[in-house]
Amino acid sequence: MNEATTPIVTIGLPVYNGAATLRGVLDSIALQTYRNFTLIISDNASTDGTETICREFQLRDSRIVYVRQPRNLGAAANFNYVLDHAKTPYFMWAAADDIRSSDFIDLNLSFLEMNPEFIGSISPVRFEGGEFDPTLMGDHTRDEADPYERIVRFAKGWHANGLVYCLFRTEVLRNIRCSTTSFLGGDWVLIMNLLARGKFKRLNSGFVELGKKGESNSLNALSSHRNRLICWIFPFFDLSMSALTLLRRARLRQKATLCWNLLRLNYYAFKLQIRYEARKAQGQL
Repeated sequence: MNEATTPIVTIGLPVYNGAATLRGVLDSIALQTYRNFTLIISDNASTDGTETICREFQLRDSRIVYVRQPRNLGAAANFNYVLDHAKTPYFMWAAADDIRSSDFIDLNLSFLEMNPEFIGSISPVRFEGGEFDPTLMGDHTRDEADPYERIVRFAKGWHANGLVYCLFRTEVLRNIRCSTTSFLGGDWVLIMNLLARGKFKRLNSGFVELGKKGESNSLNALSSHRNRLICWIFPFFDLSMSALTLLRRARLRQKATLCWNLLRLNYYAFKLQIRYEARKAQGQL
């Protein structure tokens, strides 16, 4: 597509101690066929070689803005930092261990420019070495006319949250932002709030490959977000309450379906955490 002189895409890269994988990520961003973007890196007071790598790439590429935070802001606040400093109509997050195809921005920007009713667009997502399975990765197209139906279908079953890696319309995303309260499934709440406001598209081309060692692919998230007793019984308690609040004006059938989906999700997570804690106690992890 034709590129304007002023950047219309911002890539926000929040990072903490990402030196092991960061070079590959920055190379994949630099090689995007759509070149008219700004990359904002927010280094969350890393203690490894992250700063050295970022400054090296910044010297080579004028599109890169590197900010080193004087103290660790926390993950969610760092994600919000790069979003809050975006000055373009389109925005996407990049993680320090995720790789995108070189045509990712080109493909998804072209779609959003031609389809104003969509607020996010994504290429197929997988974990490194895994499959492009929209059911497992949670990156199905969500274009149902009823926003409540979009939310209910997104919340069906245990899956990753590939839609977080969309190219978004910045102003819609900025009105939601990441919750700075840490709880299991906080990224799902972000997407469900966005689904209440617009549609998401999964294209058939391009790709996003997520790092294997990220928290989204780790059962450690079950224990790291367990901050009170209710979260033992209902690991997705905060997510469930947020989802039910979003559907307070939905039809009875939709509310019932959501409740059933959330009960199944919590039950599945409850069983997983019991197995995970048992393996930890036996020294198997």
